Amino acid sequence: MLVSTMTTPAIQDLVTKSFVVETKRPAGDVRKIFHKETHGWESNTKRIYEMDRDRLAEQKLEGQASAQRGIAQGYYKDIVRKTISVERVVSGEAFKALTAHKLSELATGVSSDIVDKIELDMRNFIGYGDATSYTDNAGFTIDTTVGDGFAVFYTAHTLKNSATTYTNILSGAPSFSEDAMVDAEDFFNYNVLDNYGKRITMKPNTIITTNKMVVVNRVRRMLGSISPESIEGTANENSGVINPFKGKYSHLVVELDVTALDVTDSTKSYYWYLACLGGMPEQSFQGYYVSWLSPQVAPAEVNQSKWTMSFVARACYGIGALSGKGILVSRAVS
Repeated sequence: MLVSTMTTPAIQDLVTKSFVVETKRPAGDVRKIFHKETHGWESNTKRIYEMDRDRLAEQKLEGQASAQRGIAQGYYKDIVRKTISVERVVSGEAFKALTAHKLSELATGVSSDIVDKIELDMRNFIGYGDATSYTDNAGFTIDTTVGDGFAVFYTAHTLKNSATTYTNILSGAPSFSEDAMVDAEDFFNYNVLDNYGKRITMKPNTIITTNKMVVVNRVRRMLGSISPESIEGTANENSGVINPFKGKYSHLVVELDVTALDVTDSTKSYYWYLACLGGMPEQSFQGYYVSWLSPQVAPAEVNQSKWTMSFVARACYGIGALSGKGILVSRAVS
């Protein structure tokens, strides 16, 4: 029998059985939201700064000094290293039985538990991004603030060198639609600012939704619809109308509507996001996944006297965001 939290006597009795192993749906697309960086072990913290220059030259009078313009630091965010690990202990007898039933991966596959936890943290960071923190599956408080001290998604983000504020929560929490997308695009046109309050260029390229099919299908129709001359032989009254959204954005479907225990939180199922992802960090959403130690599986340890085996995996990383620029949420309810 298993000597830890694994209790599976059914694999060792005399009844012939078949086993169905549940599989976790992959969540790897969530990694596209974050910039990945690696960090050395000389420190346990990665600090990321905003840097801005005071732009615009001025007309100069003959013989007079040129206008002085500076370079200034904006906000910064410290991303702190944490270690996660998992262990499974199994008796030799149970491991032999698991192997006989081709189920040994249930004991040895601890690396998958590490990857699942990292990606759950990424999903929770965005999903709980309208709060300043949340409690993770082990009871630890996870910081979800950005450099200005507010949550990732907030209605009055501040700028370091200006009294101007900006929001990255779409007003009215509209459901996904063409009109809502127009408003979301105008956020990027008018509300992405440097720390002096001047508009900067950040072009959105990705729509993010949960798995809620009614929302997924709305996005698919918007991005893929055309206006043909006829439909199944019937003249189309809207033929020739241009769809300005056709093929304009990538669509990420990510399980962001979950709790810290990876259980569905239906209050977030209709949320949708417009974001600028990838490319240069200063021209996109500056969410970061900083890795100190990639997922690592330790050699199996065997206690010969007790005939038990221990399987351990670990990783060291941090997740954070410098600012709310580059991503917008609509907290829709339908």
